[in-house]
Order: sequence, then C-alpha cells, then structure tokens
Amino acid sequence: MQPLTPLSRYRGWLRGALAAGTLLGALSVAALPAQAGPADEPAMRQAVERTLIAQRGETARAAYASPALETMVEPKRRQRNWVFGGAIIRVPGGVEASPVTALFLAEKTRAGWTVSLEGTREFATAAGRAPESVVDAEEKALFSAPAPLAGTPTGLALPWELNKGWAHWGVHGNSGTSRPYNSIDFYGGDGKVRASRAGKLYRFCTSGGQWPYLKVVHDNGYTTGYYHLSSTTTKGDGSAIALGEFLGDIDVQLPCGGRANGDHVHWTLWQGDTAIAVQGKDIGGWTWYEGSQAYAGYAERNGTKIYGNSCCNLVNYGAGGPAPTGSAATVNSGTYSSVNVRSGPGTSYSVIGSHAHNDVIQVACTASGSSVTGPYGTTSVWDKKTDGGYISAAFVKINTGQPAPPAC
Repeated sequence: MQPLTPLSRYRGWLRGALAAGTLLGALSVAALPAQAGPADEPAMRQAVERTLIAQRGETARAAYASPALETMVEPKRRQRNWVFGGAIIRVPGGVEASPVTALFLAEKTRAGWTVSLEGTREFATAAGRAPESVVDAEEKALFSAPAPLAGTPTGLALPWELNKGWAHWGVHGNSGTSRPYNSIDFYGGDGKVRASRAGKLYRFCTSGGQWPYLKVVHDNGYTTGYYHLSSTTTKGDGSAIALGEFLGDIDVQLPCGGRANGDHVHWTLWQGDTAIAVQGKDIGGWTWYEGSQAYAGYAERNGTKIYGNSCCNLVNYGAGGPAPTGSAATVNSGTYSSVNVRSGPGTSYSVIGSHAHNDVIQVACTASGSSVTGPYGTTSVWDKKTDGGYISAAFVKINTGQPAPPAC
C-alpha cells in the first residue's frame, strides 16, 4: 500500500467527519447559503414570471381586455443569492395603455427562488434585508414609505415646466375605460416632460433599442408613470430625480407594446402596486375630476374648469397643493366687454388683468376703496380674488349658497 499524501489524508478525514455527522460536517452542508449564478437565470426568471402573473395578472387582464399575457423580466443588480430588477406584462398590440409593471426582489435559498413585488409588505421586508449593493440605503427607506393619508395633498406637479400651459385629453383608465381612472394624457407646450415630484427613477422595456417606459417612485408613497416618450434621460435605474427634471419628449413610442395616437405622455398615478384614481386629487394646483365616461374629465381651479382638448391653458402651478379657496362669484360686465382687475382696491391702481361677462371667480376677502358704479349699483367695496387682484363689487355677485367673504 502506498503511503497517504497530505491531500489524501485530508480527503479521508473529511469523509469520516461527514459520515460521523460531526459539527463541522453539519455546518459544511447546511450553513452556507445557496449561490445564484448564470446557471440559475432561467429558474429565477420563471419564478418572477409566476409571481407577476399571480399578483398582477388580474389587473393586466382587466386593463388590456385580453386573457393572454406576455411577460418580460429585466434583472438590474445581482449579488450572491439576490437579484433586483423590473418585471413587465406587455401591452397587446392595438390597446392604448401603459404597461403593468413591478420592481422585484428575488432571493435564492435551498428551497429555490423567493420573489416579492414592489408595493407589498414582503418586498419592503426583503429590501431591508438585501445587501446595499442590490438595494441601497435610500431605496430601503423609499420602498418602506407609508401610504399617503387620505385627504392630504399629493405634492405632485403637472409633468412640464412650472407656470407653463399645456393641454390634456381627459381623465381615464390605464387603458382608456379600465378602472380606476388613474391616467391623464398630456400634450402641447414645449413637449418636454418633467418629473412631477422628486424621487428615484426606474426604466422598463429597455430591450429592442427603443426608448424605455419610465416611472418615478416618490418619498410620499406615490409613484408616477410616463409612457410614449422619446429622447429619454440617460440616468440609470435608482438614480435620484428632482422635481421638474427632464425625463423625455412627448411621442408615440411603444417599447412595452400597445398603441398611441398623436404625440403625448400617458401619465399614471400609482401607490405601490395599486392604481390610484385621480378623482378629487390636487395635481399641479388643479383639482381633477372624472367625467361621465373616459376622457371626459376636467381640471378645476378657482372656479375655472379646463376640459380636454383645450390647448394650452392648463398652467402648471407646481406641487404646493390646491389653490386657496374662497367664495365663488360671477362677473357681470354690464355694458362693457370686460371688467378690469387691478392691483389694489381702487381705480387709481394699475390694471393687471380682466374678466369677461359670466366668468366665475373666487373671492377671498373684501376691502374699501374708490367708489364705482356698475350693474349692482354704486359701491366702494372691492373684492380681492384668491389668485390675486381686485375687482369692483359693483360688477360681482356672490353665488347663491356661498358664504359672504370676510374683510381683508
């Protein structure tokens, strides 16, 4: 018999230790985590697809009106037994909709892949446990942000430059008539789409050489989506995006499938995995309302209503919440074509605007000034509007049921 070499002695000792069930042998088998690698890619993708269909399939079928669903899995970061990425249910051809998407975390264990999707408690928990090379500290806090309280301002601006006017095609569902009505199509202006609030940027449907679908996850529990864009920002997944930062140009791009008619951005509102109706929400200083059918809604501010296809007077007043409210009143210009709005309560003040006959305004308070004669007699009372400027009460009637404005 040949003498044992040092390596042969070690192998013999290891076989004996494993056979005897020693502590070292037990640790060698059970304590080391499973390692994810290229060979695990098909199994990981299948696990993500199964979870996506199980948790988002019903939403996609309702939105797309299609029983057949096509998925796409896009890993973004990987370390050891963790994978972070995006999953998509593609929009069927001919359907005007933005895609159903979800960020995902997949963890490889001895039992296989465990997958959790954005918006779930499991996802927030997994994000907290994942290594920071996969989910960084800012994302961990972002993904665990509480849902916004009912009735609080959204803190969202309209997706274009501040104080500029665009147009909209009405309030509707993610695919037109689907519920809830969480979508608005915007167009016009300079065509430069900007973030509605600061947050983290994520890209979907990045293959095929097309401009991606973008969404921004915000710190207040909301997520906004932006579809059909071209010339999109080159920032990568997880990049910080500022309020009003450029995202892309309005277009008819379809990286995730579907259909588009005319250059626009299909803007959507989400809370984790849930589509959120824009009904009653303040966005860009306007309060949004549904109509009797899809695309028939409108935006309202200080009594002014902006319906679809009215270009381009939908001004972006930013993310500060709805305009201050007052008492609704109606202007009567009498024999004049319009009534002046002045910088102070009197005719000696400069003219800063005007109102036509039957315009509805919001009166914040009243002040005394120079005397004026109009359809409602002679008076020295001047009404101060909630958005600035004074108009003589001789030309203004407080609407029935509205409270009398207080003194300024």
